[in-house]
Formats: sequence, C-alpha cells, structure tokens
Amino acid sequence: MKKRLLTVQGPLQYLAGLIAYTHGIPEGERWDDSENVLLLYDFLASPEIEDDMAAAVRQLSDGRAWSRVVVIRQADMDALARGRHSRNVRYLRERLGSDHFDEIYLARDQIGLGSPILLDAYSGACKRAYGDSLGLVGQRADSSVFRDPARSPWIARARALAKRLLLGAPRRIAFDEAVLTLPMDLSGRFFQRVPLVVPPREHVVACVEDLAASLQPLDAYCAQLCGQGTPLGDRLYLLSNLAASGLSTPAQEIDFYVEVIATSSPPGSTAYVKPHPRSTYESLKAIERRLRDHCRLVVIDDERFARMPIELWLRLIRHCVVVPMFSTSAINLKYLYDKAVDMPLDEQRLQRYVKPERIGYMRDSDRLIRECIDNLDRWDRRSALWSAPAPAST
Repeated sequence: MKKRLLTVQGPLQYLAGLIAYTHGIPEGERWDDSENVLLLYDFLASPEIEDDMAAAVRQLSDGRAWSRVVVIRQADMDALARGRHSRNVRYLRERLGSDHFDEIYLARDQIGLGSPILLDAYSGACKRAYGDSLGLVGQRADSSVFRDPARSPWIARARALAKRLLLGAPRRIAFDEAVLTLPMDLSGRFFQRVPLVVPPREHVVACVEDLAASLQPLDAYCAQLCGQGTPLGDRLYLLSNLAASGLSTPAQEIDFYVEVIATSSPPGSTAYVKPHPRSTYESLKAIERRLRDHCRLVVIDDERFARMPIELWLRLIRHCVVVPMFSTSAINLKYLYDKAVDMPLDEQRLQRYVKPERIGYMRDSDRLIRECIDNLDRWDRRSALWSAPAPAST
C-alpha cells in the first residue's frame, strides 16, 4: 500500500494542501487505497493560540478518513531546535510511525525548522510543494515576515553556522514538483528548478465545496451572522496580523483598522470584523470601543470558527462587500467565486500605519496582490499567475 504524508502549518494550508494531495491521487485509485497521514506542526503563531489552531485544522480534517493525525507542539519543535539533526530525524520518523513515505506534501522548504528536517528524513519520497495561501512559493527565510526584526542578519547567520557545526543540519533537499492552485513566485526562479503542476479549477472548486459542505455548523453560523445584516451594503473586514509580523506597531495596526472601517462602512449597515486566523485578538476590544458610535459592528470571535479560512465562509462572502486589510485571500476569493474586493491600503496609509523599514515590503506585497487579481482574467492556468523578475545572473 502506498504511503502518503500531508504536512500543514495552519487552517488555510490544510485547504491548499488538500487540493494538491487529492490531485495527486491517480485516476482509478481511491483515497482508501493509500495510507494517508496528516501532520500538524510549526504554526508560526503565538503559543497561546496553538491549541486553537490545531483544533481548527482537526475540525477541517474530520471529513476525511486519515490513517493517522499527528500533532507536534511548539514545545517539541523548540526541543528539536536544540537537538542533533540525526536524533531529530529519528524522532520525526517515530512520531509519524514510518521511516518511509512514497509522497510528501509541504508548503515550504527552508523556512522554519520542521520542513527542512522532513525533506531530509524522507528524501526518497516524491516531494511536492503546495505553497502558502493557495500557491505562494519562493519565500526566503530572512524575509520580514519570518525574521526577528530585533536580530541582525549576521548574528543569525553566525548562530546558524555554529549550530550546523555542533549539531549537524538537514541537507538542502529540493522539491520534485510544485502543485499550486495559484502559482506565485516571489523569487523569480522557483519554477526554473521545480516543475509546476496547476490543478484544474474544477478540481479546486470541488475540493473547496466538499470541504465547506462538511462544515454544516460553520454554514449555520454564517446564516446567523447574515441575519444580523442589512441590505445597505454590509462590509466584511478581514483583519491582518501586522504587529505580530513586525510590520506595524500595535497602535498603528489598530489605527489603520479603525480608519478604514469608519470611513468605508455605509451608514446604517453592518460592519463584520473577522480577526486573522493567527491573531491573539488583543486588538479587538480597542477596535470595538473606538467604533462603537460609528457603525453597527459585529465581531466574529466565536472560538469554534474564528480561525477557519475565509475561503470557506461561502454564505457570508456572498452577503458582503469583502475588505481584506492586507491578505492574499483577495486573490483567492476572486479566483474561487469571482468576488471582487475592496483593497484599502494606499500610499498615505502605508506612510502612517507601517513601520518605516517595512514600507517597501508592504508596498511590494500589496502590488503583488493587485497584479495577481488583474492577471486572473488572462492567465492560461498552466504557468505562473505571477512571478517576480528573475534575479540577474552573476
């Protein structure tokens, strides 16, 4: 029996990974013809929400008959960071119950600790990338989202070298294939070395609809939320995670949200506010307090659903004008549902609400999102939807 492993680091990654994973099942074979193992690890989120993130993924995965679901907590990942590489490989194989998989699916390769070890531990498998969001690849481990802004790059490199010499390190193992719903390459060269496969849109939509149909309590909650709405142009504001990502201060992030909601929510309408799935919700009370007299605010904070990807909130998406504060979900919603969104970030807001050293990153990322949305209408659905300019050869 074939052994297959899907590794995920968050709820949206489960959706993206499942699309790639099911696309990899050959015609004529069934799900049950393989041993299917699901691994949850490296959430890149605050430890206090780790259990909530895992619970959200477990809820999403309940509709599939997984042979095993393995959760490696952040404390265990931290212990791996201090251990010898050979011991880490043995640990992962023991936790996953196998020293061999025929196929493994990961979002990232060299970002974080878990992915490089997994690629090394199962180097003989067919290794497929499914990307962040619904297909973002080519990220660098030292990008502003993954880097500690208080630590200088040379200190990080020195520590990495010392660790490699003392404890060993994973080999840099490349992916064999990238199975991406919306291929976006930040490096400009990812697809020069990794073959690209784009699942048909029919397969993608069927996966999303099947997953959404398995979440009847979420659909009922969406209906309840819509019942609090109006016919006056209700907005659904998708908050980001700017301060936790080092892009803004907490005060700047709150000010940004308050300004956007106060100036764009139509009089008499309902303003729905959905926190980012990786948020700790610390800013919500301040936002509610400051907007109390401006609009009718409904905060989506039900712990059963708040960390579910917006791509699965079908009924609420149809009801509202969607306003992603800063999110690639703007691309996903256009692709899946032909849903146009309002994007509130502009140059003035960049200058006011983003740390000076992060403005360039935010500007480039916002441009990427807008260009991807524009590209959807003429994309051939076989090649990259968006790619950065290839770096000059030296």
